Amino acid sequence: MWRAQFSNGDILEEFDKKGQEIPFRKVLDRLDDLKNLSIVLGNRVYTVRMADGRFSTAIDGKEGHFFALDVDAADLKHIRPIYFVRETIDFNMQRGSSGSSRVNFVAVGFQANLNGCNVKRYLEIFPDMTFIIKDK
Repeated sequence: MWRAQFSNGDILEEFDKKGQEIPFRKVLDRLDDLKNLSIVLGNRVYTVRMADGRFSTAIDGKEGHFFALDVDAADLKHIRPIYFVRETIDFNMQRGSSGSSRVNFVAVGFQANLNGCNVKRYLEIFPDMTFIIKDK
């Protein structure tokens, strides 16, 4: 589940108190105010800070270390969030139907301009809660 935190203290989660899904568009509509974007999986939270593109992890509310950037955060322009889920769906070609889907990973990170180039950095978070950092 994603969770967005805004600079005024507002928090928007993927599902409201009634269990209704909130479109991610609501986060994108408030990009100028977005402070952090997190993925919450059980007792673990994986966060990217929109101010500087740093990542943090937390387990049971205890924050882990931050992953530092290898560039000066002031050089990042037009930073935007990345969030997506990569799934695999099994298809049965003989019956012409699809089967169940399974999550390969959930991604959270940022996209920005750096020295005139588009850069992307995100965490791929796997079902076993391990993760890797990807650069594109």
